[in-house]
Amino acid sequence: MEDGKDITGIENLFEFYRHWPELRNAMLDLANSDRLREFERTILKSMIATVDRVGPNDLHHDVEP
Repeated sequence: MEDGKDITGIENLFEFYRHWPELRNAMLDLANSDRLREFERTILKSMIATVDRVGPNDLHHDVEP
C-alpha cells in the first residue's frame, strides 16, 4: 500500500477485518477511478458497504477494532 503497510499476509477474515481501515481507502479510490468498468465499480462499492456493516460481534472472535 502507498503508506508502506504490508497487507500481503492477510490469510483470513479476522486479519482482513483488522486491516479494513487501511484497505477501505484504497478500495474507495479504485471504485471511484476509471480503472474499472462500471459493473466492477458497482460490485466493489457494494462490497465496501457490506464490509462497513461488519463488526467484531459478527466475527465471533476476539478482534479489536
